[in-house]
Amino acid sequence: MAERVVKGVTAVLPSRVFVSYAGTDANGDLLVRVAEQLLRVRWIERGSLGLLHTRLSDGPQPDVLMAQRLSSAAQRAATDAGVGWIDETGAAEFAVGTIVVSRTSAPIPATPKSAKRWTASTLGITEALLIGVPATVRTLGTATGASASTVGLALKFLNNRGLLTSQAARGRNSGRSVTDPSQLLESYADAVTNIGGAAGPQVGVLWRDPLEGLSQIGQRWDEEQLEWAATGALSAAALAPLQTQVTPMVVYVDAASPARLAAAAQTAGLRLIEGGRLELRAFPSPITRRLSAEVSPRLRSVPWPRVYADLRDTGVRGEAAAEHLREVMANESR
Repeated sequence: MAERVVKGVTAVLPSRVFVSYAGTDANGDLLVRVAEQLLRVRWIERGSLGLLHTRLSDGPQPDVLMAQRLSSAAQRAATDAGVGWIDETGAAEFAVGTIVVSRTSAPIPATPKSAKRWTASTLGITEALLIGVPATVRTLGTATGASASTVGLALKFLNNRGLLTSQAARGRNSGRSVTDPSQLLESYADAVTNIGGAAGPQVGVLWRDPLEGLSQIGQRWDEEQLEWAATGALSAAALAPLQTQVTPMVVYVDAASPARLAAAAQTAGLRLIEGGRLELRAFPSPITRRLSAEVSPRLRSVPWPRVYADLRDTGVRGEAAAEHLREVMANESR
């Protein structure tokens, strides 16, 4: 970890500046020497807003917080608390002594998909685990509609990453359990962000009550037997209401191409408008579509972990709403 932190600090400074490790203080923070200045750096395991608040309270304030990647909300919260921050994308903002740094992140190159990386199916299986489906091939297959081989590969992947714990020998009913639900959720949400997805068409809506407006549109899609489910702010308004406005509003529709998404908009009587308030997207996987359910009268939603991940990608207000959703769902599961 010391080497990793030194490399992270070095990466955001001019090449001529000498950086070295100088030990650990009584609080467990890492001490890094930058020329003649000593920085006290506190590593945080995840760059989320919720964990940042927790780690800020762990002893005296550090000079700098560091993570693999800090969300925009976490960056702002650190700044508001008077603490500098660095993440391993190359973004940083801190002022300590005579050292002043302000950098944006460097573009992260896309990585090829492989069996060792998250896939759409693995994300779907993880959604099922996070909503409480037992971690066996049989029960997950029944809940998600995925084949035994698909479920098995997903469970093996999650087990190898330490996100599941094996409890029994091999077999369709072999026992596994989620090691740490919070860690699984964060790993899943990070993977959703990293994999990304194509933006869909935007449509114009004049809704005073978004949930009522969506339910009317959803009724038209239901009549055409077109599956749909809300996410983001629309779902959160039903699952964990919060007095804040989060945009854009997003709905997933069972349409595999931009042309079919446009046709779905036409079916609902919606006009495509660049910059419209409502965005239509294709479901990220058949599993997510299958796990979607009615969460209030005439309102369908994707599983709450997907809502959480989608909210996190909509800026500071979105991440605050995501953290609120997470707290509400955690309380309901107790």
